[in-house]
Amino acid sequence: MRIAVHAQRLDHELAAGASPAFNDELAARAQHLLAHRADVARGLRRAAAGGSRDFPVCSAAWLEARPALLALADDLVDFADPAPQGVAMATQLLADPGGPLYRPGNAGELRAAAEAARHAL
Repeated sequence: MRIAVHAQRLDHELAAGASPAFNDELAARAQHLLAHRADVARGLRRAAAGGSRDFPVCSAAWLEARPALLALADDLVDFADPAPQGVAMATQLLADPGGPLYRPGNAGELRAAAEAARHAL
């Protein structure tokens, strides 16, 4: 229960490169993220398709980032042992309503974020 309450903070720490090896909360969250990476991949594919009425994405952002989002989704599923940092970064792309997937801004920001997550895998 404690992990779920602090999921956003733990995801942020993992995405920033914190090692789950020496912290039980980070280790538990990393295991959860790894176990649910196929769900994250599905969300990224949905975003790459332009979202939907109940999943609104910034059109300028996803149009340019579509190949990077799809490559990240593929890697999340295909990599046998992805790093928790990359999975946390991908999760944040989907979960942060103020992030580059949802807000208008620099269209290249979303592509760069997806590529960074992919590199971190």
